Amino acid sequence: MNAIFWILSEQQQAPAHAKEANVTAHIHYACVLAADLYRQNKKLLIGVENQDQAHIVDDWLWQFEADRFIPHNLPGEGPHYGSPVEINWEPSQQRRGCFVNICQKLPDYVAKLKGVNEWHDFVPNDEAGKAAARERYKLLKQAGFNLTTNQIPDSIV
Repeated sequence: MNAIFWILSEQQQAPAHAKEANVTAHIHYACVLAADLYRQNKKLLIGVENQDQAHIVDDWLWQFEADRFIPHNLPGEGPHYGSPVEINWEPSQQRRGCFVNICQKLPDYVAKLKGVNEWHDFVPNDEAGKAAARERYKLLKQAGFNLTTNQIPDSIV
């Protein structure tokens, strides 16, 4: 399995109106990435800390422009087989090829994920966020993931 850690620079911030919605830079960029992955016809799971954070991500995805909209759902919502993008704080019952991690710690349910062969994670620019990302990186490496790091392009909004 492959894992990409996306590094946020100090200049990369969430849009100004995001703070009112409790959306951090890494949540914003995770949603932007999810939209890009969806446009590549990938089914994905956005892993969040808890139900409250799931609602924040859900609400934020509704703020995207119409041309960047992605069909998404929380557990139990949407069609029987789920939408292409699921936001969840526990293992999904649906098979997903991509996992976009927003969690500070590696989720306990990682071993229960079905069909995931592509992992995306984020390295925030604050020290606590960097330390947490280093720990996730170490654990994924121990689990046998092929790891790479990439800067988030400044052109992504």
